[in-house]
Amino acid sequence: MEKLKGLKLNKSRITSVKFLKDVFVDEKSGFTYTEIPELCAVKIESMPGEKSFIRIELWLPSNWNGIFLGLGNGGMAGNIYYRELVKYVKQGYAAANTDLGTSKGREYGINNPDVWKDFGWRATHLMTVLGKTVLREYYGKKEDYSYFVGRSTGGQQAFSLMQRFPDDYDGIIAGVPANNRVYLHTYFLWNYVHLHPKNGTALFSDQQITAITNCAVDFFHSRNYGKENDNFVAFPYTDKNTVEDFLAFLKNKHSEFSDSQLSALNAVYKGPVNPKNNKQIYNGMPIGSEIYNCGISCGSEQESPYFYPFIWAFGENYDGYDFNFAEDLDIIGNKLSPDLNANNDDITEYCKIGGKIIAYSGSADPCVPFPDAVKYYNRVCEKMGGYNKVKSFFKYFIIPGRDHSGAGNGVNDLEWEEKNMISALRDWCEKGKEPEFITARRTEVKDGEKVIIFERKIYPYKADKKETEQFPRSCDIDYLKH
Repeated sequence: MEKLKGLKLNKSRITSVKFLKDVFVDEKSGFTYTEIPELCAVKIESMPGEKSFIRIELWLPSNWNGIFLGLGNGGMAGNIYYRELVKYVKQGYAAANTDLGTSKGREYGINNPDVWKDFGWRATHLMTVLGKTVLREYYGKKEDYSYFVGRSTGGQQAFSLMQRFPDDYDGIIAGVPANNRVYLHTYFLWNYVHLHPKNGTALFSDQQITAITNCAVDFFHSRNYGKENDNFVAFPYTDKNTVEDFLAFLKNKHSEFSDSQLSALNAVYKGPVNPKNNKQIYNGMPIGSEIYNCGISCGSEQESPYFYPFIWAFGENYDGYDFNFAEDLDIIGNKLSPDLNANNDDITEYCKIGGKIIAYSGSADPCVPFPDAVKYYNRVCEKMGGYNKVKSFFKYFIIPGRDHSGAGNGVNDLEWEEKNMISALRDWCEKGKEPEFITARRTEVKDGEKVIIFERKIYPYKADKKETEQFPRSCDIDYLKH
């Protein structure tokens, strides 16, 4: 441990080296973690830019399995994700996490390109480079393999790594990837202005939101979509007229919904559009996801969820109602997309080094809706020689009935599933065993015990233009140039 304290790092410094065992207390949240294996915890501060302040933490277990694991964060980050560090060091991994340089709050990012770079890509790369440097000094040898695992913002980090720094990781798991960051937040704002009238009244009650989600299940069952006993929507589109057909079905079943409510739902399901050229900016909210986190209730809150990119671009007093989905969209896109978005469909370099990618989304996720990931995967296949070539190193899965947090009425045992994914990724990278499917399941607690309700094999999405024409485009190519 002592040799780490004097280790010289470029524009970075080690601020703490501590021995941990049995118990760890997160000083900021006060949460206590138990059964911590014997490990060395290293804290690093990095300032690559004039207005940067990045925190990184690396946990090095005594029973190290030879793997370096980079871990993603969530939302705007700002804190070390200790829950993930604890989970993986218990499995023998040396694990690293970063706060993405946003610990000083969203206001610190106002007109601050250093924060944009740190959040979008720089902090994650530095976490990787510095983490490996410290790890090799501590253990006296190089890691056998390195992997990155992240969800949501962590999925954005994963895509940014494979596009910008293909040598950083042998394998990547990108869950619900928020890689089209600026236009994803435009979707949040679009939902906000349509679901939250200026007078502050909520358009929908909780009972009505539940009724919409339940009605969605009935609608798709009426079209023979999904298994008969499922109380969730496995795939929320049947053809290009699905939105109109569902709204008519909803109105027929629930005549109490007003024209203004149906109009708002129509806008939310179809997604944001540039009024100047009528181009799709981002996809809409999947039907059947209304009740979940980032769904209708979230869009009805006093401030648009995840408002920080608009604050960074326009200032802390910016009013979302003033946002112009043409001119203002160009401003925020030009300012933030080069750093915050990870939309490059040419991942040739990652393919060349033999890197492997497993990505996934939930079909009932209103926070990072899956059609945008489908669009990205299709573009990668078009750019790189077709699906049959791409599937040899990049597989994408749509998990039925899963919301953003891994819950929902469908598949919900995320921790069990992630263990399977990491095992599959390692077999793919280390043994050349290509995963044919992933296994997902739903569990519920009954009489104090976890019970498996169902277990299913989920096969990779197959890029097919005809197949994807049934739901609205996630966004036009103009909004994917960065």
